[in-house]
Amino acid sequence: MNPCFETATRLARAIRNRRLSSREATEAHLDRIARFNGALNALVVIDRENALKAARAADRALARKGAKPGPLHGVPITIKEAFDVAGLATTASFPPLKDNVATGDAAVVARLRAAGAVILGKTNVPELCMDFQTNSPLFGTTNNAWDVGRVAGGSTGGGAAAVAARLSPLELGSDIGGSVRNPAHYNGIFSLKPTEWRVPGRGHVPGLPGQTRTIRYMGVYGPLARSVDDLELALHVVAGPDGNEAEAAPVPLGPTPKLAAKGMHIAVIDSNPLVPASTETARVVQETVRLLTKARAKVKRAEPDGLDWQQAWDDWSDLLQFEVQALAPLEERERFFDRTDAPDPSVRSAARTAKLGLADFFAVLDRRDQVIRRCEAFLDDHDAWLMPVMPDAAFAHQKSGGDLKIDGRTHPYFFAGTSYNFLANLTGQPAVVLPCGLTGEGLPIGLQLVGPRWGEAKLLGVAKALEKLLPPCPMPPGYTE
Repeated sequence: MNPCFETATRLARAIRNRRLSSREATEAHLDRIARFNGALNALVVIDRENALKAARAADRALARKGAKPGPLHGVPITIKEAFDVAGLATTASFPPLKDNVATGDAAVVARLRAAGAVILGKTNVPELCMDFQTNSPLFGTTNNAWDVGRVAGGSTGGGAAAVAARLSPLELGSDIGGSVRNPAHYNGIFSLKPTEWRVPGRGHVPGLPGQTRTIRYMGVYGPLARSVDDLELALHVVAGPDGNEAEAAPVPLGPTPKLAAKGMHIAVIDSNPLVPASTETARVVQETVRLLTKARAKVKRAEPDGLDWQQAWDDWSDLLQFEVQALAPLEERERFFDRTDAPDPSVRSAARTAKLGLADFFAVLDRRDQVIRRCEAFLDDHDAWLMPVMPDAAFAHQKSGGDLKIDGRTHPYFFAGTSYNFLANLTGQPAVVLPCGLTGEGLPIGLQLVGPRWGEAKLLGVAKALEKLLPPCPMPPGYTE
């Protein structure tokens, strides 16, 4: 078996059953990284010495009498650069942090290590994880695994490219506006955005080390992989409060139910009124609906009653801006004061929030509560809600902030790039991305299944049922050997 072409779940099983050693699996991935990473720039820190040391230790531990291996024992994985990994740089591609070296592991990294994972290295991110393409001022640009002339997505762009190119079977990323979902979509892999506060964020940048924690809403942490089984495995490792964040509720995950598509109630949209999805994206939605319908699922085009998409986007953007600008000096915020009529919705949002008005902040939270209630009530009547991840497939490299063109029409950059992912962050609901088809140019299109808050177990069951109807996780051209 070639370890690089196995999922994390299958690798863990092979290592436990002694059909493969952790050293063999780790060496194979490090060799593949040496071969392919140069063209992708997916990994920006490669910890070869410590990875091999950990792999040898995993093999020795497994050889001991009575060994009780963890669920990821000996499995090589990668970590988004924005998470602390003891002894390695954590910069989040922010130049003032270029010399910052972590003295300990982030909460999720510690849990992955405790489960037996071997850390190969860290993957590229845009500056402060605030973009949906990965152009790092410290590490350069990450390229899409399917076409190096196109973006890998962001902010977990390096991780998604690594998993797609089989440099890593599993990545741990973060998401406040699509950052584990759009890279999965662009690179043809799977990802999970868990329920808000399901997974602890201690040791992730932003916020900045030593500063007041302002990122308290909507930011979540979750896996990218090549199967739903791997998403489930990783979630069970990293989920649960760690005692550092008061918002985290001790809600058990529970077992993933075994579900069949037959009889499922799936709501679907193939576009939304903010930014129309491309013709190719809508076609993949329609093809997926046909697969579900053929499997005798009950599929209905529907959305929550009374959902105002524009107001919801404004509220998501305003809440994010309140968090991001909370510690910004007055002179930085003042430049937005008179831009409330700007044509770009994201600039208007920055202007609305620049004065950090407390009444406005609580009004946004109140409206957020209303959207959560609408979307939760909607999912009382549906097993999941299927929709696009992005309006289109991966776009060609371009300057960040420039308009995006979709089917010949231009749209404001940040607005278009978040127009489908923002809602699950605003509501805090979990979402699973599955690769569902290819464009005529051979670029992957992913779709997301959204479920109710704290409902990851059932959502993963629904995702597994859909996964069975789809072709295997696609392989980008040029990486088949």
